[in-house]
Amino acid sequence: MGALAVAASGALGVAHARKAAESKTGSATQSQRAATGSSAKSAASAKESRRAKKTKTSEPAKGSKTVAALAAVPVAASVPAAIHASAEARLLKVIDLVQQQKLDVALQEASRLTSDVPHFQAAQLVYADLLRYKTGHAGALSPAPLPEAGAMRVKHTPQPSAAPGADSMEQLRGLQDEIKRRVQGANALPATGSIPAEFLALAPSVRQAIAIDASKSRLYLFANEGGKPRLTGDYYVSVGKLGMGKLEEGDQRTPEGVYFIGRQIPGPKLPEFYGKGALTVNYPNDWDKVVGRSGSGIWLHGTPPDQFARLPLASDGCMVLANTDLTHLMRTVGRLSPVLVRERLHWVAAADAAMGRERDAFLSVLDRWQQGWSQADAQTALSPLYQPDWRSSAGGQAMQERMATVFKGGAALQDISVFAWKDAQGEIRIANFRLKGKNQAEPLSLRQYWRKVGSEWKLFSEDTQN
Repeated sequence: MGALAVAASGALGVAHARKAAESKTGSATQSQRAATGSSAKSAASAKESRRAKKTKTSEPAKGSKTVAALAAVPVAASVPAAIHASAEARLLKVIDLVQQQKLDVALQEASRLTSDVPHFQAAQLVYADLLRYKTGHAGALSPAPLPEAGAMRVKHTPQPSAAPGADSMEQLRGLQDEIKRRVQGANALPATGSIPAEFLALAPSVRQAIAIDASKSRLYLFANEGGKPRLTGDYYVSVGKLGMGKLEEGDQRTPEGVYFIGRQIPGPKLPEFYGKGALTVNYPNDWDKVVGRSGSGIWLHGTPPDQFARLPLASDGCMVLANTDLTHLMRTVGRLSPVLVRERLHWVAAADAAMGRERDAFLSVLDRWQQGWSQADAQTALSPLYQPDWRSSAGGQAMQERMATVFKGGAALQDISVFAWKDAQGEIRIANFRLKGKNQAEPLSLRQYWRKVGSEWKLFSEDTQN
């Protein structure tokens, strides 16, 4: 129990960080979460659950909420999907109640939550902490002196106890970290209208886009509305045990880069470990291959039936979501939807002038490429735009022969998306577009990778997507 007390102290301690952040910003928002699970419940939890079922309320509306609104989120319990959809919001509500020193109400809410979603271990940790305080258990929480604004209102004095096993301590620290990240994620949603700087241009055919900020354990889902991405949801997500920056197979790291959804694999076709299913992504992409990164099987997938969520750093490199979150993504995003994965996202206004200049500058490069193919001596005209090694490769020569055929009589670029990426190995652009030749019944779907060499952009890889 000593280890649990230490962990629980941290679990509730994040409320004070949350309060401090709220006092700085004046507001914070919170969106819907999802979860699943089923395990044995404690006697106290079952008793509280029976009381909870007598006071069921309606499901809160989907979408982001302010912290004030979060405190008013009703507790839904009658419909399993509704329970899971609000699980994280309910946990944050409990923490908010603790912050306000409404510990009796917090205990009731925590009891209901852990009864409804018993495999939500982070919630179980907070509930256990509250029970210890209420029962006066040695080492339990104790009221703190009235704090300064934004300071800790409940403190915890851990008592000496037998040291638990290393695995248990690691699990408890992981749960503390999970709670901390969930709170920080709720308090640090991007400003309305901002987008990741890597989304230079989204074509109308791109209906959704995903961006993952690993430092916050957050996945952001955007709807593309006329070329303007709008944040429609954000979800807790776990990444590799050893963090980010995948370099090779088996390194237990999650890759960073711009990827695209490939296949959807339903849960019944996978082991239970993957939960409700998986969305594959195209790691390693052509840039990864150029700089020597390897590995395979990087997916977005769900959790096993006995887990609501994984710890923040828990996978072998995949990005893991609660099953209902993953199910929502599988119903929402389509093949070729972009998935940006960063240790930390850089947000800019959608109308950011610098990003606009970057977009326009690269679109002019694509225009030069298109015009080059229209020249009588296309090979000479295009030579400055191609990486020599790609152009001379078997794959490069095959693509050039195909482009020569498509461009006979002229061809137009349609539905252009452009993504930026920069890392220690260089700066690239990824362009997805349709190429419609005058003599073609159907356009080609092309993806090109361009690398900045000096001040020039060089095409180093391209392939069709249909």
